[in-house]
Amino acid sequence: MKLRTKIAGTVALPLALAIASASQAATIVDNEQHRLNIGGFVAASANWTIYDDAGADHDSDVDYGMSLGTSRLNVTHTAKTDAGNVTIMYENDWAGAATTASGYRLRHAAIMWDGWVAGFTWNGFANLTGLAETIDAAGTAGASGSAPAGRNAVLGRNIAVGDGMSVGVFIEDRGETTYRAVPDLTANFKGAFGDTSVFVGAQMLQVEDEDDTTKTEAQLDLTFGLNQKISDELSLKAALTNYNGDNTAVSVAAQFKVSDQLRTNLVVQQQIMDADDSDATAVWVNAFLKTASGWEWGGEVRMVSADDLAVAVNGLGDSDMRVSLQAKYAF
Repeated sequence: MKLRTKIAGTVALPLALAIASASQAATIVDNEQHRLNIGGFVAASANWTIYDDAGADHDSDVDYGMSLGTSRLNVTHTAKTDAGNVTIMYENDWAGAATTASGYRLRHAAIMWDGWVAGFTWNGFANLTGLAETIDAAGTAGASGSAPAGRNAVLGRNIAVGDGMSVGVFIEDRGETTYRAVPDLTANFKGAFGDTSVFVGAQMLQVEDEDDTTKTEAQLDLTFGLNQKISDELSLKAALTNYNGDNTAVSVAAQFKVSDQLRTNLVVQQQIMDADDSDATAVWVNAFLKTASGWEWGGEVRMVSADDLAVAVNGLGDSDMRVSLQAKYAF
């Protein structure tokens, strides 16, 4: 029993990472042999995108649309063995519009035991510590300071190094078509120190040589995340990522809990690109109200300021704005 208890604690860390931002799953079965949890949420969102200039092909600068956001369903099964708990996490979500089936995708399919993680899940570079809250189905992932890199095939281990601290080492495959002889390598440190949580990550990638497409070269990306509780009502999050050479992304978020049911967020996210005239800044404010039944309402306003050659930020260019409403129920 002592062995099982010790090893179970090492499983909790990668499992918490895998289901981060997901709902709390309901326990279906929990006995001496195994535990089964099923969870997820269903969301419906309405969006009004207000373009600064939609172009001559459109008679309006306002585009309305609805989607299911990222409605999810996950199943977690834990086998309780004498060698420790073995956990399998499987999650799908629907990330497309309500009128198409193209958005159904695999989100997680991973095995966890004694700190080991194998399968398709968040990679070791995913900076969830600094993740800002948003209604936008695209989230703050991708080329941002909040959750760079996303999910891919992973094999690695999280190793506890002290109270609330761990080091993770992983080999990964981002699914790139570039020929390469070695896997992507990722390492991270996670620490919780009272009201402060930090994350530091580094990944070594093999990318196509810009001067010779028949060759690959090494690329080092770095990220740092901070989650600081100021009071019972106020918390701050920040993330800084350097990626693809000299590109830098930073995000800062403040969350204020008006009550146990109502919370608000103010987020500023900036991408500082190596290429000239390509920087972009996004600012959004949102509020979420959770009712006694568990039904949650959300509203968000997002604005973007961008240089002429900047890549669109979640579909928004310079001076564009998006207003979003969301209804969500988690189980």
